[in-house]
Amino acid sequence: MSEGIDKGEGRKGAAKLLGGRICCIVGILFGAGGILFALLGASANVSSGAVGAALGVLGYFLGARRLGTATIVLGVIAIFFMAAAAGLIPGVEPLGHGYD
Repeated sequence: MSEGIDKGEGRKGAAKLLGGRICCIVGILFGAGGILFALLGASANVSSGAVGAALGVLGYFLGARRLGTATIVLGVIAIFFMAAAAGLIPGVEPLGHGYD
């Protein structure tokens, strides 16, 4: 009887880990996409970086510790990079708006 309980707990833990990894991969895609859009000047919206970082936090709590940490860091970098590219940080010019 206890073997069935152990298998159920193992499956539950594996499902949580899989969900955490999926959240982290989606968060990495959001963060990388936000940086790419900022480089291309296609978007000045910082929400994709915030969503990526939030998905990293969710993945971290679901058990994907290292991948979650990397996703959070990439999301925060994306937020700062997109804010700098949009000219929201004082002293940093937006990309492509330099005067000669």
